[in-house]
Amino acid sequence: MKKFMLAVLAGLLGSASYASAAPVDGFAGTWVNDNMRSTWSNGQFPKGKMRLKIDVEIHDNHLVYHSINDTAKGKPPMQIAFDAVMDGKSYPVQGTTRYSSVRVRALEGNQLEILEMQGEDVVVGAIWQLQDDGKTLMRWGIGRSPEGKSKAYTEFFSHP
Repeated sequence: MKKFMLAVLAGLLGSASYASAAPVDGFAGTWVNDNMRSTWSNGQFPKGKMRLKIDVEIHDNHLVYHSINDTAKGKPPMQIAFDAVMDGKSYPVQGTTRYSSVRVRALEGNQLEILEMQGEDVVVGAIWQLQDDGKTLMRWGIGRSPEGKSKAYTEFFSHP
């Protein structure tokens, strides 16, 4: 499974060239998910029910991330946070046991590579891309559930 996820991500990134000075400031701000445009490959995206807010800060080649997911009714919201230098190295994550670290790299243009890691294992591999002149954040990736099932996803976010 790990090899499959890495092969898919490598294929996705195969044509991308990397740049250390990509214009990443556009990712900064508050983003909320767009339920109607977002999809999961297993067809189980909770349309109209998912509530995910992401706050992103960019400074000194760091991506500072904080999210609140309060989709699950009757349960406390899940909050995930990290501060990662955009150098492709691992940095710790708080708020989840699903993955323990994150690796972030700026790609050429308006894209970021985000790898969520459990030890040396990639649990989620994603590309973040700004669209619509920076008004839309699209996250495309492949993630593996705690049960070992993988799915692709495309999630769209806008500024509230």
